[in-house]
Amino acid sequence: MLAENLFISKTTTLFNNALASLETLHIAFCFDDNYAMPASIAMSSVIVNNPNKNLVFHLFANNVSNEKIARFNQLTKENTSIICYEISNEFSINPDTLVLHVSASTCLRFVVPQILNKVTSRVLYLDCDVLCINSLDELVSTDLTNKFSAVVPDIGKTQEKQCAACDIPYGEYFNAGMIYINTDMWVENNLTEKAFNMINSGKVYKFADQDVLNILMQGKTVFLPKRFNTITSLTVGGNEDNLIEADTAIIHYVTGNKPWYQLYITQLYQHYIATSPWANDRLLLANENAPSTTRRYAKLLASQHKYLAAIKYYVLYLMHKTTKKR
Repeated sequence: MLAENLFISKTTTLFNNALASLETLHIAFCFDDNYAMPASIAMSSVIVNNPNKNLVFHLFANNVSNEKIARFNQLTKENTSIICYEISNEFSINPDTLVLHVSASTCLRFVVPQILNKVTSRVLYLDCDVLCINSLDELVSTDLTNKFSAVVPDIGKTQEKQCAACDIPYGEYFNAGMIYINTDMWVENNLTEKAFNMINSGKVYKFADQDVLNILMQGKTVFLPKRFNTITSLTVGGNEDNLIEADTAIIHYVTGNKPWYQLYITQLYQHYIATSPWANDRLLLANENAPSTTRRYAKLLASQHKYLAAIKYYVLYLMHKTTKKR
């Protein structure tokens, strides 16, 4: 079993509130400094829609500034607790396997069940690019007896490619943005060490940690309806949220077009930003690593005959592109 100090350098309880009459739900997020804001928005959405639970948030923070960590104190409620785990400098992932702009921080989910098994046999892992828009009661009542986790199958296009690549039956490749984990089963089978051995072996997995988790947990998962991990790809204007079904519990915004950028923000996401510690911050126009999104916005404005605005954003695109080349 890998030692905890290989991963965690410091643990801090930001606040600890609980109501004796409520059941407790443990939820984990893993992020670096760039994802602190969306993590807080996702947490706020969980808090708003699950007032009938004691919510214990476990934040696995990789090089996150003290200023940003301090902001999470604004999420305090009478049924909410937050514990922050600072990631050790010893934590590392073979960079050769981190393709498709995957961050090393995403592999922190390998650590979560082992660390939290001391306090809970069940934990809900969520990516930071999600919104919870309904109660999680049905999800967390899932029976995980003799199962590693409850998950949602990925979309068909991903199934077609990754089932073959990972030697998994079609339809059983899951998206790892939401995983309800049986920590006892995880620890008994030593999955943390197995996962790190796989990811650092030198073999390149297209979807890195997600592929590894699919391979390790194959045949030992409960598959849930897509409303518990509704995969959504945003386009300029963020109108895709209007197509979300009413019973959806979790929206998962995949691709680089994230709703915390001005070009892709949705009315629904804006509502939850307003309930978060980042409510008064100005949003970036788009992903600074993807200036082409600004060009696409200029094209959209031109198609709407908003020519002055289109010129403005096209100039911003050119400036951004020029700056990146220096």
